[in-house]
Amino acid sequence: MKRLRLAVLALAACLAVAHPALAAEKKVIRMAFRTAETGFDPQKIFDRYSVGICENLFEPLLTYDYLARPVKLVPLVAEAVPQPEEGGTRYTFRIRPGILFADDPAFKGKKRELTAQDFAYSIRRFRDPKLASPYEWLFENKLVGLDELAVKAKKTGTLDMDTPIPGIEVRDRYTISFKLVEPDFNFAYSLAMPNVVPVAREVVEAYPDDTMGHPVGTGPFVLKEWVRRSKIVLERNPNHRGYELDTRYADPSDPWDKAAIEALRGKRLPVLDRVEIYPIEEEQPRYLAFLNREHDLIDETPFEFIEQILPNGKLAPALAKQGVHVFREEAPETTYDVFNTEDPVVGGYTAEKVALRRAMVLAHDRPQEVNIVRKGQGMPAETPVPPGIVGFDPAFHSPQQEYDPPRAKALLDMYGYVDKDGDGWRDLPDGKPFTITYKYNARTQEQRQIAELWSKSMAAIGIRVEAAAVQFADLLQDKRVGKFQMASSAWTADYPDAQNFLQLLYGPNTGQSNEARFKLPEYDKAYEKSQRFPDGAERSLLYREMNRLILAYAPWRLGVHRVFNHLQYPWVKAYKKHPILYTNFKYLDVDVAAQQAAQGASR
Repeated sequence: MKRLRLAVLALAACLAVAHPALAAEKKVIRMAFRTAETGFDPQKIFDRYSVGICENLFEPLLTYDYLARPVKLVPLVAEAVPQPEEGGTRYTFRIRPGILFADDPAFKGKKRELTAQDFAYSIRRFRDPKLASPYEWLFENKLVGLDELAVKAKKTGTLDMDTPIPGIEVRDRYTISFKLVEPDFNFAYSLAMPNVVPVAREVVEAYPDDTMGHPVGTGPFVLKEWVRRSKIVLERNPNHRGYELDTRYADPSDPWDKAAIEALRGKRLPVLDRVEIYPIEEEQPRYLAFLNREHDLIDETPFEFIEQILPNGKLAPALAKQGVHVFREEAPETTYDVFNTEDPVVGGYTAEKVALRRAMVLAHDRPQEVNIVRKGQGMPAETPVPPGIVGFDPAFHSPQQEYDPPRAKALLDMYGYVDKDGDGWRDLPDGKPFTITYKYNARTQEQRQIAELWSKSMAAIGIRVEAAAVQFADLLQDKRVGKFQMASSAWTADYPDAQNFLQLLYGPNTGQSNEARFKLPEYDKAYEKSQRFPDGAERSLLYREMNRLILAYAPWRLGVHRVFNHLQYPWVKAYKKHPILYTNFKYLDVDVAAQQAAQGASR
C-alpha cells in the first residue's frame, strides 16, 4: 500500500510537469501604467506610479479603509489611530509586535522585525541632504529638533541619524511619539502616505547607490522583477501576516461593496500570487492590450476612446457582452498649467508680469480642453481643491479663470505687451520680442493636444508659444529644479484635505512640490496659520484667502478635476477604486478558470 501511494504521488508530480494546468494555478493580474516609474525608494520618489508600487511593498502606520466613503483613516502597522494630544502638538503610536520585513541578504539570514526605531530612521531620511527628498516639506518646521539637525546636515553633508531629538521620541521597541513645533490637526494624514513608511537601515546601507532598485518593506508584496520603464513584477510576500477585509464601513446598498464582500468573505489577504505591470505611455497600445485580454483591467481609460467605450454614457454592447465592468471615478485631483514665477519673462510679481500671466489664463480655451481634448470627462476647476476633499468650497467661483480673449487682449494692451516691430506678434513692454516654451509629457496624445491648444489659444491674442515634448521623468525633474517657463502638471490627493493642494504654492516648498516656485509672503502666512486649526470656519476663511491670492497672482492656469473610467473583466473580483490609495492589489482576487478560458478564446 505504501508503494502504491508513492507511485500515485510520483505520477501526479509527472502529470503536473507535463500538464501545468493540473498544478496549482497562480492568481495573476496583469495591467498597464499610463507612465513609466522612476524607482522604489519611498522617501525619494515623487511620481504617482512609483508611489503606487511602494504602496504594495511598504506599510505606513495608518491607512484608509478600502470601502469607507467618505474616506476614513484606520490603523495599519499601528494598533490604533491616535487622538492628538497637547493641543494638537503630540501624536503617539504603538506598533503591532511581530510584523516582519521581507527577507533580504542585508539581514544576514535572520528574520527582521519592524520596530519604532525604523520609523524614527525613515522620517529623518526626509531631511537628509544626500537624499534630496521631494517630500521633505512634510517634516520641515514640523518636529521639535529636526530642523536643527537638517541645518547641521547642510553644512556637513551628513544627517545625524542617532542623536535623540524631542520631536521623534522612541519610548520602547514598539512605541514612538512625535512632538510638533506647532499644532497640526492634519499630521495623522501624513503618516498614512505611502512615502512615509519604514525602511530598514541595514538595507539602505547595504545598497547606498541603488536604493531605488532594492525596496525591502513589510508590505503584502515584494518586488520580484524590474525592467526599468518596461515591466514590474510583484509577488506575494511570504513573511506577510495577512489581512482580512474590514466591512464595518461598507455601504450595504453599494453594489461594488457587496461584490467585494462576497468575493473576499473568509479569505486571508492578499490572495493574488503575482501582479505584472507594464508601463505603456501611448494610449492606443494600452487600450488594445485590454481589449485583447492581455491585461485584466485598465485604470484611467484614455479619454480618446471614451466615445467607443461609453457611447451616450452607457457601456458599449460589445464590452457589456463580455461582462466588463466600469467604475466611474470623480478623481480627487486637479490638473493645472504652471508658470515658473522665477522666469524673467513669465515670472515676477510686478503689475505687468502678473498681467501677462492673467491675460494668458483668460485667453486659454479651457472649454475646448474639457469638451474636445478630454471628451467631457472633467469639471473645470475653480480652485486647486477638488470635490470630495475637506475644504472644497462649492460656492467659490473664479471669473479670473473664464475664457475671455477680448479681456486678455485689453489687459495686454494696457500693460504694454503690443506688437512694436510689426511682425504680428506681441513684444515685451521694453520692445524686445519674446517666445514662451510650454513643456509637456511627450508620450500621450492628450498632452500633445493640450500643448497644441495652448499654442493656438495664445496665437489668437498675438503671443508666440512653442510646445516642447519631454519624457515624463525628465519633465518632473525639470519642474522640480525650475528648468522651464510653462509646463503641464497635475496633483492627486495624498490625503483628503485642502492643505495637500494648497501646499503646492507654499514658498518653502520650492524645489519640492512648489513647481511654480511661487513665493508670496501673504500666502505663506495664511498657509502656516491654517495648519493650527482643525476643520472649521476659521480654517475655511484662510483657505478662501489663499485661493483668492492664487487667482490674483496667477502662478497657475487651473485645469480640471478629471473623471476616470476604470474597466475590469468579470474574472477580476473585489475591485473598487479608492480616492486616495493608488492601487488595490492587496484586495483583489481573480477567477483563474474564467480568466484562462477567456484569454484562451482570444488567441
